[in-house]
Amino acid sequence: MADLHTKLLCLLPLLFIINGINAQLVHFPQFPVPFGNPFLVPDGLFGHHNRLRGHRHVAAWGDPDAAVGGDPEAAAFAGDPDAAAAEAGLRNVAKPGKARDMIPKADQDAGNKPNPEQPKPDEGAGNQLNPGQPKPDEGAGNQPNPGQLKPDEGAGNQPNPGQPKPDEGAGNKPNPVKAVVDAPAQPDFPTQYVGAWEVVKLDAGVSAMHLNLLPNNKLMMYDASAFHISNIKLPRGECLPFKDDKGVQQTDCWSHGVEYDVETNAVRPLKITTDPWCSSGGLTADGNFISTGGWMDGTRSVRYFDLCENCDYRDLPNALAEPRWYATQVTLPDGRFFLAGGRKSYSFEYVPPEGQVNKQAIFFPLLDETTDLDENNLYPFVHLSTDGNLFILANSRSVLLSTKTNRVIKEFPVLKGGSRNYPASGMSALLPIDLSVPNNAPLIPAEVIVCGGAKPEAYGLAGKGNFLPALQDCGRLRITDPNPQWATEVMPSARVMGDMLNLPTGDLLIINGAQQGASAWFLAEQPNFTPVVYSPNNNAGTRFRNLAPTQIARMYHSTAALLPNGKILVAGSNTNPGYDYKAKYPTELRVEHFSPPYLDPALAAHRPAVMAQNSDAKLKYGQPFTLQFQLQDNPVGKADIKVTMYSPPFTTHGYSMNQRLLVLGKNELTEAGPGVYKLQVVAPATNVLAPPGYYLVFVVYRVLQAFLIALCIIVSHQNLVDAKFSKSMYITWGTQHATIQGNGGEDLNLVLDPFSGSAVQSKRGFLFGSIEMLIKLVPGNSAGTVTAYYLSSTGTKHDEIDFEFLGNISGQPYIVHTNVYTQGNGGKEQQFYLWFDPTANFHNYTIHWNPTEIVWYVDSLPIRVFRNYENQGIAYPNKQGMRVYSSLWNADNWATRGGLVKIDWTSAPFTARFRNFRARACKWNGDISISQCGTTSPANWWTSPIYSQLSGAKQGQLPWVRDNFMIYDYCKDTKRFNGQIPPECFMQQF
Repeated sequence: MADLHTKLLCLLPLLFIINGINAQLVHFPQFPVPFGNPFLVPDGLFGHHNRLRGHRHVAAWGDPDAAVGGDPEAAAFAGDPDAAAAEAGLRNVAKPGKARDMIPKADQDAGNKPNPEQPKPDEGAGNQLNPGQPKPDEGAGNQPNPGQLKPDEGAGNQPNPGQPKPDEGAGNKPNPVKAVVDAPAQPDFPTQYVGAWEVVKLDAGVSAMHLNLLPNNKLMMYDASAFHISNIKLPRGECLPFKDDKGVQQTDCWSHGVEYDVETNAVRPLKITTDPWCSSGGLTADGNFISTGGWMDGTRSVRYFDLCENCDYRDLPNALAEPRWYATQVTLPDGRFFLAGGRKSYSFEYVPPEGQVNKQAIFFPLLDETTDLDENNLYPFVHLSTDGNLFILANSRSVLLSTKTNRVIKEFPVLKGGSRNYPASGMSALLPIDLSVPNNAPLIPAEVIVCGGAKPEAYGLAGKGNFLPALQDCGRLRITDPNPQWATEVMPSARVMGDMLNLPTGDLLIINGAQQGASAWFLAEQPNFTPVVYSPNNNAGTRFRNLAPTQIARMYHSTAALLPNGKILVAGSNTNPGYDYKAKYPTELRVEHFSPPYLDPALAAHRPAVMAQNSDAKLKYGQPFTLQFQLQDNPVGKADIKVTMYSPPFTTHGYSMNQRLLVLGKNELTEAGPGVYKLQVVAPATNVLAPPGYYLVFVVYRVLQAFLIALCIIVSHQNLVDAKFSKSMYITWGTQHATIQGNGGEDLNLVLDPFSGSAVQSKRGFLFGSIEMLIKLVPGNSAGTVTAYYLSSTGTKHDEIDFEFLGNISGQPYIVHTNVYTQGNGGKEQQFYLWFDPTANFHNYTIHWNPTEIVWYVDSLPIRVFRNYENQGIAYPNKQGMRVYSSLWNADNWATRGGLVKIDWTSAPFTARFRNFRARACKWNGDISISQCGTTSPANWWTSPIYSQLSGAKQGQLPWVRDNFMIYDYCKDTKRFNGQIPPECFMQQF
């Protein structure tokens, strides 16, 4: 067959919050990755629900694809000659006992006075000289240590070519951030890959008539409850009472909905008290789920489902003004829901706030006029146009409705060929909204596509055994044109009751359905096993191509959803009343994944990996934000990259409500390092283009899809955890020298002058998770200063995880000092040079801490791992909650060259800047949190097996850092430990 062309897509599960003013990045847990690689898909090409984790952001929806910070411990080292060069000289020697312990109290007048409760430099507890600690540049016993190197020198005091200079990488080659030269787009990657199918679960418990991806990497999946049967029971032996059609009291002990975990394929049964059969739904602005309508006692219901570990439905049975069975629900720019149609409901209304009840609906003539003998106008297609009005198609007619006046603005030409809505059940989507091309027109173009369906009489004839061929045409209509006309084309095969999904690349996927008949029990034949990809920007006649077929019939009541890892989850299909596993087309409980062509394993080496933690965490409508990603290919041009943003829809009966894909504008692409790129992207200009809600963000490279963590993107304004400095931290000393201000409370400045330093701490403690912040260190001559960022509990048996940044004279590199304390014992220091200038820009420092390991990250690169070997008698910090601390203080009696270089106070004041503090971590609530935070469960994303060790890609990055930039490792300091190296040094750490 002819080569297909595809692009690599990098899913950024990142979650953005956009309220028309600003947007906050929220991280969610990571999805599993093909071939067991949590970051690179496949073969090391996957990036992170989390939770823009496009990530992701996602995110939204996280794994630490970011830097880690730690508070360096002050400890003296008698450097080992075999360790990295310049351990004693150019590194800032710190003494065990804790450099930070000498931070002055708030009532002290200068940063130079040690806390009398803390040991002095070079002294042990009680302020007595500690003979076991060497003085600066000396070995044990305070004798000159011939093995100690002078600054910038190797053994024998010769210049050490192995040590990188500031802002240089390995080999001392300058590594500046530089703009990528614009060039024409390279051709898409050719591929003959037509996708692959995999059954991932044999029994979901319910047949998935309704489906919606949630911000927590779960799927809302539910069926009707009318038949009081499924394949999964309600938890705890609970049963619900009901009366049968003879009025006899019965009990229903079956669950009719589940929360499906995309990562583990586990299901949690849910209790739904009113019947959601053929209902509508969607996500609220803050990511919770709302279901509307249904059958019998559920026709006027609004059901609320919040995202928490044990949440269940809250049901308001009479909230709607009219019955909504087969209705459509759509999100408006202000976050409200528009609700239209339903059997014998020729009207629309707006979903009321929780606790309120609608008194009256608004009559809608279109629904009355388009109802034929077999209806054929249920589940009307509704799309929010780029002008803020609603396009609504029912049967074969369509109009533009203003929600400001509740009046029809215009009627479009009839779409000829047949009927398009239930039970004729065609498919419809809004084509990608392209914001990437400068457009001086007053209105961004919007175009609708409608495919398949059935003849108006198909339903009635199928009931008599005459199955008419389904429709095979598609119609496209640019609804923003003054006088639009339908343009039609022909699909490779006829299809009714199929599903149509936007793909991250800008293509559309047509999947599921049948080739004959109509929607309803027993009324369709000839399953359409073959998915089709539609490329709307190709020339007419070349837009469709068939993909690999499935072996499972997915017909009436089947569903599909795009996952944050780029795969398509396919579920459901039940052409029978009740659950019948022996019918010609049995009730289907199996769940499949389909991998589209952009997941071609042969092209995996070209897939980028988004660095979520280095991407901007805050955005405003119409303002630029930054995405950072890694890509092996060279050269890479801005024209080769596309960024798309997708709102996961509510899917049922062949229609995906609220589905929306935007192609975002790009400003500048720069190379931040070898194989690391920063792309400045422009957020959607208004909430008309991107209504409040949950979005996935994708980075597409030459039409191949690369994924990040399972993050997701939210555009919203309600009820998300606020982790700003202004809300999460308070100043503990140096109140006149620290400020939390600007950027909505996201910016922190710590100042040191001859009178005082300054410090902050978090208001609460944490046990496990991911802690991150952006830091710009003290510029210029920073010798003698220490900027600290660490986690710590309290007491003599405290635990601690450290990042400390030891200043140096101008032109010399900063040193990153890391350490771990367990039960009050430290002495596990490792030090590194940075491979960039940490004073020129903000850089991300992240501590990822879970029951298995601690990982320090700098700009998404792991620099250190400390694993849990508690079962072998090695202590591990897992039983004490730790707060987050940051400080800037005077340590010139030890920090730079062992205290030989003092602070130059003529350069004061010294300022370290912090931004975008994020704690995606388990809150410490006392000893009960030890089990709550450490138990393996989907809610505790950090306990997922994918975080149990570094991915293959990260394991490849770690040696590069350690081989080129590590300057001290306590595990190699045989003199310091008199040959008794700590036992963890003999254990595998990564």
